[in-house]
Amino acid sequence: MEITGILVKQTSLREGVSKSNGTPWKSAEYLLEIPGPYAKHINFRVNDGQVGRLARFDTLVGKMVTVSFDIDAHEYQGRWYNELNAWGVVEYIDQTTRQANIAAANSAPSKQSDGNSQIPLPFG
Repeated sequence: MEITGILVKQTSLREGVSKSNGTPWKSAEYLLEIPGPYAKHINFRVNDGQVGRLARFDTLVGKMVTVSFDIDAHEYQGRWYNELNAWGVVEYIDQTTRQANIAAANSAPSKQSDGNSQIPLPFG
């Protein structure tokens, strides 16, 4: 599932060492605000693992982002609890900003270092 909103803040950070293999782990929770007349908030967890996800999320606090996460529920003492685990985040860029960035990139002077012609890229 994907939801777009403002990444407000990190609400908690947990660290530890795995009992089974002794590797360190980190987990943090973040608050996402979905703008609107009555703003909604979602609290979700990010497990760092070995890929540096927490650092990526930390750089995007205060920005409009699209968060990809999985939803699951688990039972504890006869009650069910939802769990939202994020696995990806992308900074949101609206269409106007995206077109302005493309126009700026296309108008930048190109360098030809050795006189060879440049190969046009399909995304450039």
